[in-house]
Amino acid sequence: MASSASASALEFGPRARREYILPLRMVLGLGRFARRKPLGFVGLMIVLSLIGAAVFAEQLAPYDPAKLDLKHRLEGSTSLHKLGTDATGKDVLSRLLYGARISMLVGFGAITISELGAVSIGVVSGYRGGWFDKIVQRFVDAWQAMPGLIILITFLGIVRRMPNVNLVLAMVIAIGVLGIPGRSRVFRSQVLTIKEAPYVEAARSMGAGGVRIVWACILPNVLPLILVSATVGLGGVILAEASLSFLGFGPAGEPSWGQMLSVDGREYMRKQPGLAVWPGVCIALAVFGFNIFGDALRDVLDPRLRNR
Repeated sequence: MASSASASALEFGPRARREYILPLRMVLGLGRFARRKPLGFVGLMIVLSLIGAAVFAEQLAPYDPAKLDLKHRLEGSTSLHKLGTDATGKDVLSRLLYGARISMLVGFGAITISELGAVSIGVVSGYRGGWFDKIVQRFVDAWQAMPGLIILITFLGIVRRMPNVNLVLAMVIAIGVLGIPGRSRVFRSQVLTIKEAPYVEAARSMGAGGVRIVWACILPNVLPLILVSATVGLGGVILAEASLSFLGFGPAGEPSWGQMLSVDGREYMRKQPGLAVWPGVCIALAVFGFNIFGDALRDVLDPRLRNR
């Protein structure tokens, strides 16, 4: 009996330490990050707030974003509607919270497609080199020469006329694919440097194949660049989504920041300025937050900038 109790106590000790050490390390790491990069920490808080608003929009929104209240049209801040109402009496705060969901969904979806495609092209092209790299880079040159905004507008204009098409998914794919070539060049240049490193030469001399070298030596060293590229790129993707929604190519009936600016913000700016101000503030905060957090993350992950 005593031996079983002592055994359970011995088992409980390491398990308890494992359960508490990881959260403690995360808290301490955030504390160090806040001290070293206070502006980057502010960006992180903005990013987390936007993600929280997108995830918990249903719980945080005081009203259904599609609910009409014609008795309270174009009102400013009141006890019932903290940020006012639009031309049909819809609550602005609720629509902003649900608009964050569209922006985050498009942002994270498109940046995932861009990063996966760019890493695949950049790493393979940079590592293989030779004629293969030249052919791939000429293809990337042609890809980058295409007018991205015109292609996006044309593609979404065609897709939106098709029945039963998810415009959010179409926007994610279109923005993501157009972001691949520029990012692939960044990863390729990094791979060209890494593949000449001594540890890669050592792995090659020990008989390691190309796939093993890429997975074990190159990708781990490209990972910090991937994280920074994705974080900084999210701001640009959110701005692209807002621009397309502003031009009328966003999902119909879904609240989005760009659509709020376009539909009510322009027409009723003088009568109810909040219809233009609040969506604009949300877009600016999203771009600002992701950019400064990405810059701080780059400084932390890059050994050459770590002590600055």
